[in-house]
Amino acid sequence: MHSLASSRPSSNAMPRRLPLPPTTQDSKRTSRPLPKIPQLPRPLACKQCHTCITSDNFLLPQSAIPPDSRTFRGFSGKASLFTETHNVVLAKPGVQLMATGAHTMQEISCAICSFYLGWKIVRAHESSESWKDGHCLLELEHLYSQIDTVDPTSRRTSTGSGSEVSDYSF
Repeated sequence: MHSLASSRPSSNAMPRRLPLPPTTQDSKRTSRPLPKIPQLPRPLACKQCHTCITSDNFLLPQSAIPPDSRTFRGFSGKASLFTETHNVVLAKPGVQLMATGAHTMQEISCAICSFYLGWKIVRAHESSESWKDGHCLLELEHLYSQIDTVDPTSRRTSTGSGSEVSDYSF
């Protein structure tokens, strides 16, 4: 049988101390980088009725875009190419003459409120622009993203109205 008194350190024992930090001369230790925090997809919704249209997971990756075609403009400002959209209605295809040549396009609008969102590029008639075929060009002015209350480094800002939405921007 063990006595409780024998398992305790004596009061005369030296207290435990943390080791001293290494000096810069004899320090060979390097710190490990923190693991990357996975980015959760941010849903992008119709600014008019808040219906989910796509997410930033479906943003066309920079590696798929030629270096001389990195900025996209819609009728109302900045736009981005997405690979998938949901809850949208596509208009009848038509040929449009754009700065980069003729394109067969379909206007995209919200399936719930019919708000204009952008267009789908069905076919680019210039062979140098064929990489756009099948992608959706959504105007960022017509979308919003919910504010991520967990991520303090978010680039999005509050609208000031107390709502949890803001304009989506890059």
